[in-house]
Amino acid sequence: MMRVPPGVHRADLGGGSCAVLVTRNCTWQWMNTATERIWAAALSGTLPELTDRLRAEGMPGDADSIVTTTVQGLMEAGLLTDSEPGASELPPPMPSATALATPGGKPGRAVRVRAWVGLALALALMRLPLHARMRLLGCLRVLPPAPPVVVASAAAAVPLVRPTWWPGRIACMEVSLATVLTIALRGRRAHWVLGARRMPNEAHAWVWTPAGAHGLTGRDSDDLRRPWTAVAAAPPIRPHG
Repeated sequence: MMRVPPGVHRADLGGGSCAVLVTRNCTWQWMNTATERIWAAALSGTLPELTDRLRAEGMPGDADSIVTTTVQGLMEAGLLTDSEPGASELPPPMPSATALATPGGKPGRAVRVRAWVGLALALALMRLPLHARMRLLGCLRVLPPAPPVVVASAAAAVPLVRPTWWPGRIACMEVSLATVLTIALRGRRAHWVLGARRMPNEAHAWVWTPAGAHGLTGRDSDDLRRPWTAVAAAPPIRPHG
């Protein structure tokens, strides 16, 4: 029986499109409704029935060939397996994590020092595979949620301590991870969120707590026509936050 390997996350982007993140190799997939239907049918063992339905619905081309090729592509992309344990259903979507939080004012020196340490830790962790980073951040689930003021001050401090001399990348993934780690240095928990949107397809990373999201401003601001959708988070976001 086909299964979904561990480390696969999915979210509906609307408009007949969904985004899928494979944390084992840090790859994104954007797929349409037809591909998602084939994915679900492969998991439920109903590919022959779906092929008949697609043919009856007037799918252009050879439905059998299209379904077979799609399943093969899903396996090559790491979204299906028949040789290892996994889930027998499509990954469930995670709770919404895009409502904006109130930005913070100018952070004090103590916060900037913690932000510098948090950024150094983030740059070190970025050398690890994505699934390892998310597993490590999962340990933060034991901490109490961060108050809004702590999150806002950390989110304001990290961009201020970015070194201009750093030769590598310091973009949304690094900044948001550094913010989560800066908050953890206060003994509090925030969530590192990886999300996507469509038209054009883009991926982004931001910070979330029950008080709202930081990192969805400027050119990465949310857009009602093509909103950001959370796909995965570390620690995982539970319905109660």
